Amino acid sequence: MQASNPLTLALQRAHASRAKRGMPFTDLTTPIPSFAPDLFSNDYLSIASNPALRVDFLRKVNGTLNLFGSRGSRMVAGNTPEHIALENRMQRFFDAPAALLFNSGYDANIAFFCSVPQEGDAILCDELVHASCRDGMATSRARRAVYPFSHNSVSAFESALSDILDQHPQIAAGKSTLFVAVESLYSMDGDFCPLEEIISVLDERVPAGCAHIVVDEAHSTGIYGPQGRGFVAELGFQDRVQTVLHTFGKARGLTGAVLLTSPIVRSYLINYSRPFIFSTSLPHINLIAIDSSFSAIEGPLGDQLRGRLHYLSTFFGDLLLNVVEQVPSSILRLPESHLQTSALPVPTPIFPVITSRPLALAAFLQAKGYAAQPVPYPAVPRGQERIRVVVHSDNTEADLREFAGLLLQWAREQPPPKREEDEYARRTAKEAQSAHMHELLVARYGVRAYYSSFFSPRYIVKTIRRTFLGFLGKSK
Repeated sequence: MQASNPLTLALQRAHASRAKRGMPFTDLTTPIPSFAPDLFSNDYLSIASNPALRVDFLRKVNGTLNLFGSRGSRMVAGNTPEHIALENRMQRFFDAPAALLFNSGYDANIAFFCSVPQEGDAILCDELVHASCRDGMATSRARRAVYPFSHNSVSAFESALSDILDQHPQIAAGKSTLFVAVESLYSMDGDFCPLEEIISVLDERVPAGCAHIVVDEAHSTGIYGPQGRGFVAELGFQDRVQTVLHTFGKARGLTGAVLLTSPIVRSYLINYSRPFIFSTSLPHINLIAIDSSFSAIEGPLGDQLRGRLHYLSTFFGDLLLNVVEQVPSSILRLPESHLQTSALPVPTPIFPVITSRPLALAAFLQAKGYAAQPVPYPAVPRGQERIRVVVHSDNTEADLREFAGLLLQWAREQPPPKREEDEYARRTAKEAQSAHMHELLVARYGVRAYYSSFFSPRYIVKTIRRTFLGFLGKSK
């Protein structure tokens, strides 16, 4: 094989650029540390290692002949009675009009957003929605009418909605659809979507039947709502949200996903969505595991694990507040959303520990056996660099006290912060967002061509102008 060729050189330059910017790089040849308590995975309910789930799963496996491959896509030989039975169970459990299984949440989001929005529709999305949503939107018929709004900002949502209704009068006339894409619990920031306020704004501004809300429950399924039905069910908005995604790879301890939507959208996805049409369906052994996981989480065991998780999340939040009060805010701090935990609708298990030195903190924790990963710029805006800490049902109060103590120890051992670090730390999230909006759009979505292919030029000009005026303190 040729040692140096144009492709190799281009990829090496990309790696070098990543290293120059201080971004972490891995070849996945070394396992993550695992001799300390789990405070970093997405296994919120600690269900992946639960003995009761294992016993139920093995019992079902021993009584089943078909365990392995499904032998094809759902469109060919992979539409087995077991797949249909599990979808029917999902539909009944979530009390949804229809349900459709996918191999992953990533597949489901791409499938929905690349196929369902039609010509003339528009998409209004929180700027922090999953990459899978944005990847689907980028190939959608509505790809030139995608409007992001500042994270969890209802005022920004209303402003973007005004732009959309101005530029797409067919929506206000009841002839096209506005899709709204949000997450219930955001994976990197650990805060909740203001869903009630968003629904209220849509009720006031958009004709009935012309708004289609899509809620990604990847990080909330299993841990909120009756029997783990999720955040939408926790709030009682099942009849106000048109499409909900529940994934099985986090609190449910497995892999796969289900989209809850209308029968016509389900039918359209089956017949028009390439990620669904051309994917081999889930193996039977996965279906058995999913069935067992749902049985565990919707029963008394699930109630116990959820209660424990909520208690520990509140307990750990109080510990972290005590830690950050004792150190400079540029060394360690929490986002505004985590400073007033009583204002949260339910406890969050996700804690972004913001630090100007994420690489050093992650290295310190890895040496102690924790699977800590740094999240530096440009994965997040400057001044928002962090490590992401996650509480689990199997953690103990002692685990959390020890970890909080290590954070405090590390912070006290750090040299005094540089002046520019202090300036970053003093900025509020809103100020940082305003000052770096242009940088965020490029860094977060990854390519400069994003402007021309993903947003309307008029929207980009208005966004940059509004941001610039806001930075100068002239915006109203």
